[in-house]
Amino acid sequence: MEVWKNCPHCGSRLPAEASFCPFCTQSVKERKEISPPRHMPRRALTSALLILLAAGLLLALTVWIQTRPKTYESDTGELLYTGRTGTYRLCLSRTDPPVPKPENHYHAVLNDSYRDPVPLYVLDPDSGVPVTETFLQDMASVSAQINSAEQYVSVTCTEPQPSDYYPGAAAVTFVDFQLVAPGDYEAELVYTVTMKNGDTLRLTQKERYTSINVFRYTAQDEPMETMEELQTLVDRITASSDEYDQIYLYLPAVTYEGGLVMKDRCINLYGSVGPDGQRTTFTGSTQITSPRGVREFHDIHFLGSGQDTGVRALGTSRLHLIGCRVSGWKTGFLAEDHAWINADETAFVDNTVGMCFNAQDTPIVSDNFYHNDIFQGNETAVLLENVSGDAILAFPGTRFTGNGTDIDNRCGQELDLRETVFDAD
Repeated sequence: MEVWKNCPHCGSRLPAEASFCPFCTQSVKERKEISPPRHMPRRALTSALLILLAAGLLLALTVWIQTRPKTYESDTGELLYTGRTGTYRLCLSRTDPPVPKPENHYHAVLNDSYRDPVPLYVLDPDSGVPVTETFLQDMASVSAQINSAEQYVSVTCTEPQPSDYYPGAAAVTFVDFQLVAPGDYEAELVYTVTMKNGDTLRLTQKERYTSINVFRYTAQDEPMETMEELQTLVDRITASSDEYDQIYLYLPAVTYEGGLVMKDRCINLYGSVGPDGQRTTFTGSTQITSPRGVREFHDIHFLGSGQDTGVRALGTSRLHLIGCRVSGWKTGFLAEDHAWINADETAFVDNTVGMCFNAQDTPIVSDNFYHNDIFQGNETAVLLENVSGDAILAFPGTRFTGNGTDIDNRCGQELDLRETVFDAD
């Protein structure tokens, strides 16, 4: 069956497949109107491309700024840093609990060599508790250097390392210095911590060095044959000297009756032995209060009558007995308040208590080694009631013999007795 259609122009009947009308000569093929392409002006296209490029660059710059390694610096002794594992407060301090110090001021005797620690603590900023282990997960390295343009001071520092003296510190550098001329000098200590993300943390601390005076007195210089003369000399030196001065008294081989009181000044005593074997001897209780420096007593016999305390360190004193003998006291050698005591090559004989610690919150531990001492015939050789800090007390070469109790460790202080000799009773 043939299919037909009508011409859309004249209405004539046409075959369905016809594309041309023979009657009106018009095309009967359906046409679609085609819209010509619209062209964006060249200036507008350029602007759009520039905007897209600027946006891309801005995004890249933002990402780079947010992720690039940063440098954090401080000269106040502390620095706040936020890393991958949290926020930390870095602190340069020698106190417990740590208090930041922007400057250390040292007083030194000319031509003497000194070593002082500068610990770096990493603390929780809210609680102040050390968080070293967590921080080390982010840390790559730590270093220290010290710089000085002064020609009359020699100063270096060690590479920072953990130290048993400061168990809570992340690292400790030891500053070694020596003054070769009188005066005041400066240096700059810089701790540099590099993090695994490339960040650099830099803490700067000023170091000041001041020379101090040294005074030496002998029995030829000043009268010191009796306790009255010795006390008068000590009092006069205390009143006329600076608190940082170092004073050395070389005592004659006499017996001093009565007690000696020494306050506020670092006065060191050196005993002697006379031609007849007589040693410098103190028969009364000696009391020491000195906030600065380590005071030393050498080659002195502290001889008691069964009562009192032979040598008592009070306040924040640091007292060191070397080559001494402490015998016949209720308590031979005592640390109270916040003091620290030490003894090397010293004999503690026939005391109720030879050496006793009963001090808390000692600011500085001068020495925790007790070398080559002898504790003999004491009811209790060493009594530890309260010992400040975490320092391990070590007794290398020290001998305990014939005591009722060798060490009464009531406060549970950590001890190192590996090189200590205990004789069987």
